[in-house]
Amino acid sequence: MDLRPANNFDALRLFAALSVLYSHQFPLTATTPPAWMNVAMIGGAAVMAFFVISGYLVTLSWWAQPRLLPFAAKRVLRIWPALTAVVLLALFVLGPVFTKVPLHDYWQNAVTWDYLRNIALQIRFSLPGVFTDHPLPNSINGSLWTIPIEVSCYAVLAAAGLLGLLRSRRIWALLCVAYLVWFLSTMTMDLTGAMNHYWEFPAYFAFGSLIAAFNKQFLQHRAVFAIAACACALVAYALGFPYSALLLFMPATLLAVGTASWPILSQAGRLGDVSYGVYLYAFPIQQCVRALAPGLDFTTSLAVVVALTLAAGWLSWRLVEAPALRLKTYLR
Repeated sequence: MDLRPANNFDALRLFAALSVLYSHQFPLTATTPPAWMNVAMIGGAAVMAFFVISGYLVTLSWWAQPRLLPFAAKRVLRIWPALTAVVLLALFVLGPVFTKVPLHDYWQNAVTWDYLRNIALQIRFSLPGVFTDHPLPNSINGSLWTIPIEVSCYAVLAAAGLLGLLRSRRIWALLCVAYLVWFLSTMTMDLTGAMNHYWEFPAYFAFGSLIAAFNKQFLQHRAVFAIAACACALVAYALGFPYSALLLFMPATLLAVGTASWPILSQAGRLGDVSYGVYLYAFPIQQCVRALAPGLDFTTSLAVVVALTLAAGWLSWRLVEAPALRLKTYLR
């Protein structure tokens, strides 16, 4: 089910990717954010938005073609070509250019080749001698760690489909609700005092999937769903559960905007869906700009990074992602 031509999802995903970039800019430049700004929450909420949208659209994708091999192939074509490209570019271009160790030692170091494990979703952050003296040292791409969690959500959805749990939308909805109740009653930061992203991000995915189970009703009454979500979130917030409030608020509200078609937002994807490329390339570009121009002030550095990252995202889409996604036509 291709929703791109008539909705706001491309704009929302791009805004989320740029929000992650913005949240990383402070620690990567050793800049203290304003006292009122929770930078970590900006980046975290942006990633949560990705999981909501993914949970909604990927679940609809399964129901549009409920077969394992096409479902898995679509996910592979969306995730791995661009991921492989950014990993190889870091290993073979960024590393040799910026390493402070002799190139012979760089190529002989086991850590160099261990970086390839990122393609297998075994996340590695460092390359020998690269960015060792930065505010966030020894980190090539600090954004990759969320991708294995995303793929795990796909795997759970596919397994549920194979087990027949997605044949009835009501049964699937009950399972999503069960997970959300478990998370809100045992794992949310409001109760534990610690953020556990490996359970939290799937909760946002599950909420998006839950809304997909009632997609017809949601599309007919999305404003009502969004208002109800806001009301529930306000109650939770008033009771002292701000993180639970965000989970109750974001999915329905975000998807109400995403499934709408507004004149400006719906045109965001005219040049392609650059959000994934922006997400993949932002962090290494930020580290490169820091290495090449450490004296830039925060605003100038941010402007340079955004321009370069948008260009990289567009090139990723045109040269890697779009050609790969065209292969989906053979899955019908």
